[in-house]
Order: sequence, then C-alpha cells, then structure tokens
Amino acid sequence: MRCLRLAAFAVLAGLVALRSPSPAADPFFGADPAWRLLHEPAVMRELALTATQSQQFRGLLDELDAKFFPLRNTPREEASNGAAEILADASTRLEAMLSKAQFRRLGEIQSRQQGTTALLRAEMTTLMHYKPQQKERLEKVISETLAVTRELEKRVGNGEPREPLEKEYSKLKQDELRKVTGVLTPAQRSLWQKALGRDFDLKSLGCPAFKAPELVDSGAWLNSGPISMHALAGKVVILHFYAFGCSNCIHNYPTYLEWQEQFRDKDVVILGIHTPETVAEQDSATVKTKAEDAKFRFPILIDGTKANWNAWGNSMWPSVYLIDKRGYLRHFWPGELKWQGATGDQWMRGRIEELLAEPASARSND
Repeated sequence: MRCLRLAAFAVLAGLVALRSPSPAADPFFGADPAWRLLHEPAVMRELALTATQSQQFRGLLDELDAKFFPLRNTPREEASNGAAEILADASTRLEAMLSKAQFRRLGEIQSRQQGTTALLRAEMTTLMHYKPQQKERLEKVISETLAVTRELEKRVGNGEPREPLEKEYSKLKQDELRKVTGVLTPAQRSLWQKALGRDFDLKSLGCPAFKAPELVDSGAWLNSGPISMHALAGKVVILHFYAFGCSNCIHNYPTYLEWQEQFRDKDVVILGIHTPETVAEQDSATVKTKAEDAKFRFPILIDGTKANWNAWGNSMWPSVYLIDKRGYLRHFWPGELKWQGATGDQWMRGRIEELLAEPASARSND
C-alpha cells in the first residue's frame, strides 16, 4: 500500500491539525516553523514592508523555495541540515533587507510562534541566565508536553472526534504555561515578555504561499504539448502525482473526473504527473493506454526520470497540490482524498473555488 495514512501536522506553537479541518498547506513537515512563518502574508503585513521591500522579500523566498522543495524527500539528517542552511541564509539576507525595527519585530513574532520552546533556544538561554536546575525543569515540562502533543496528533490521524481533542490540547498548553511560568523568576518572565513584543494574533497565520517549482522536461506529454508553470499564470492549477499501478492513486480517479467536468469552463488546469515506481509503470505506451481508459482529458507529463518528483521533493503516491493564479503553492493533500472516510475531495474543491475567486495579481504585501 503506497498511500500512508494522513497524519496530523505539528507546526507553529501548537497543532494546526487540531485547529484546522485540513492537512497543513506547508509541505515541509518537520522543517523549522520559522521557514513557514516567512511565507505568511500576515507577517509581511505586520512588518509594513515598502513596495521595494515587498518585491525583494518575495524574490528572496522564491529563490530559496526552489532549493527547499527538493529537501522534502531526502534523508532526515540531510533535509534538516539543508533546511538550516537555507533558513540561516534567509535570516542573514533579511537582516540586511529590513530595518532594525522590522527585523526585531520578525524575531518577536517568531518567539510567539514557537511558544514555550523558544525558551530553550540558544539566544534565550543566554539572555535568561538559567540556573542548571531551572533549565532541567523547563526541558522536562516542555518535553513532556511535546510527548503528549504527539499522542494527540496520532489520535487526530486515527480519526477521533476533533472537538474533545481540541479541548485536551488547550488544557495541555494551559498547564504547560502555568508550570513554565512557575519555573521562571519575575525578572525572567519580564525578559520573556519583552522578547515577545507587542501582541500578534497567531490565528491570522495559516495562509502561506510557496513558489511552485517549474516543470522539468522529463518525458513525453499526453493530451497536450509541453507546458510550463510560467505559462499557466492566471490559472488555478491542480497538480497531482500518480502511478497507474497504484491502487491508492486509482481511488482518487473519480474525484479527478468530477473536477475535470466541474471546472471545465473555468480558469482551472488539472495537471497529472505520472512518476513510475515499478518497471511496468515505466512504459510510456501503457501510461497512455491507462490514461485513456481512465478518461483523463487533462495534460499528463510522463515523469520517467523522476525529475519532477525530485524537484517537488514528493514522497507519496498520490499527492495533490493546489497552485494559485500567481504560481504559488497554497494547499497540499498527501494520499487518498477519501482515505478511511476523509473528505479531502470536498475540502480541496472548496479551496479551488476560493483560489478561483482571487485576482490574478499579487495580494497586498504578499
């Protein structure tokens, strides 16, 4: 079975999976949450970027996104090291790009995003001058909370009702905050509050936009001549990776056919990327026959060399990505859309409609 069960995604200071009815849009699960934060329009607005800064900021992220995507399916250590290098590069260049006040505010938002874990970062440890016993107690409280959080994630992934789990998580974080503040001295609590800066609504997060990788000429095209992401500007793109011998992929076919009809006369392009896993799936003629049998009329790129699979850092058959009219990845669904009663088809259709309603021009401060 190639499709892994849809797991909850832990990012920001808590569980996005417990706050949202969808899988996270962030395809870089396991990466430093600070990377996702940089892609949030709410953060860009909070920094009050000038027109020039907005262009530079977005250009920097676009450049680094192309390096970040391929890390997604590399070994954990390689991915972690690569992500750390990219984030360090981004930080250095952003410090030069932003004013001191803007860069400081970005750091404050990052501290709020990280929640209690920020207290264990090197710069905070230096600032707080913890006594050995204090640091040990903080590490214990935060690690115990993380362990329980991971258990909640598993329960979300197993399909347990969300509302009770949300309440458990809320109480868990309240207890953690109470214990952590009890460990800190009044002076340390004051320093922590200063590091957080003025209030920022974390609920405004959750709308990141990552520059979608350009398509690589890795094989023949079906139902179309060669297409580039650049040429699809102004269209909402539903891009899915599949293989014709994958049963989990086949279970998604009815949804693709529904979308094929529903969005036929709208600014939507469905784009299949067939990446083989087995020897049989490497035969282009069979890929063509199977696509005809499935009644696929949308463009399909036969990714025989896995160049596109690797450019996206994809790791699962099937995977469905939604790209907006400006060429930015906005939503991502790994695995079957209806796995064990999931309603991914409905959720993604709603997101497609939202992207269709957006203008093709760039959003403010994005």
